[in-house]
Amino acid sequence: SQLGGPQFKAHYCQRQSKVIQDRITEIENHLSQLCDTSSSYTRKTARLRDKGDLLAKQLMEYAEYEKWNPSLSAGMLKFAENVSAVQDYREAQVKRLEGKIISPLMHYGLLCKQTKNDLKSSFAAIERELVQKKKLETTKAKNPADRSKIAQLENDLQKASIESSRSSKSLEQQVDKFEEKKLKDLKKMMRDFVMIEMHFHAKALELYTQCCQTLESVDSDSDLEEFRHQLRPNGSIRSDIARSASQASLESRQNSTGSSTPRNKPLPQKQATPTPTNSRKRIVPPAPSELEDDSDEEDDDEDESEEDSDEDYTETEKTEPPPKKR
Repeated sequence: SQLGGPQFKAHYCQRQSKVIQDRITEIENHLSQLCDTSSSYTRKTARLRDKGDLLAKQLMEYAEYEKWNPSLSAGMLKFAENVSAVQDYREAQVKRLEGKIISPLMHYGLLCKQTKNDLKSSFAAIERELVQKKKLETTKAKNPADRSKIAQLENDLQKASIESSRSSKSLEQQVDKFEEKKLKDLKKMMRDFVMIEMHFHAKALELYTQCCQTLESVDSDSDLEEFRHQLRPNGSIRSDIARSASQASLESRQNSTGSSTPRNKPLPQKQATPTPTNSRKRIVPPAPSELEDDSDEEDDDEDESEEDSDEDYTETEKTEPPPKKR
C-alpha cells in the first residue's frame, strides 16, 4: 500500500500533465492562427487606408484643376477632405488593432512556450520520482537485508515525491492562472475589437453622411452654364464677325437697291432751238431698264444704259444745226 500510493500519484500527475500539455499546445496553435489572421486583417486595413489617402489626393488634384465647374470643384474638395478624415480614423483603427489585439496575441505565444517549459520541469520531477521508486523496489527484491541502502533509497524517493508534488502543484496553479488569464484576455480582446470597429464605423458613417450632403450641394446646371460661358467668348467673336458681315452685306444691298432706282429713269432732254423738221434729227431717249432682283446684274445693266444714253445724247447735240438768227 505504501508503494501503491506514490505509483498512483505519479500516474495521475503524469496523466494530468499530459492533458495540460496537449491543451496548451492546442491553445497555442489556435491563438497563433488568430494572431496571424488579425495581423493580416490589420495589414489589409492599412493598405485600404493608403488607397483611401491616394483617392483623397487624386480628388483634391482634380478639384484644383476643375475651374470651369466651380460647384463641382468645391464639392469634390470637401468630399476629398471627408475621405481623408475617414482614413485618419482608419489609421487610429490600425494602431488600436495592433496595440489591443495583435500584441496580446503575440504575448500569448511566449506565455504558451513558457508554460510548456514548466510542464517539462514537472515531467522531469515525476520521472525522477518513478526512477527512485523502481530503484527501491529492485533493491528490496535483490537485497532485502541491506537496510541502510533501502533506507537511503526510501529517503531519496520521499524527496523525489515531495519535489514532484510541489512541481505538480505549482504547475496546476500556473495552468489555472493561465486559463483564467486566457479567458479574461480573450474576452477583452474580442470586446476591444468590436469597440474599435464600432468607433471607426460610427465616425466613418458620420463623415460619409457629410460626403452625401456635399454631393447634394453640387449644382450641375450652374456648372453646365459656367462651362458654356467659358466656351462662349471664342464662339461669340466668330458669331459677331459673321453677324456683322451679314449685316454689312444686307445694308450694301439695300443701298444698292435704293441708289439704282433713279438711274432707271430716262435722262432729261435738253430743249433745243426749233429747227425745220426736215433738218432736225429726233432724239429718242433710251427705254428705262427693268429692275431685277439681283443687285449685281442691276448695276451692270444700269451702267450700260447710262453709257448708251450719254452717247446718243452727245451725238444728237453734234448733228443738230445752230439756230437761225433773226
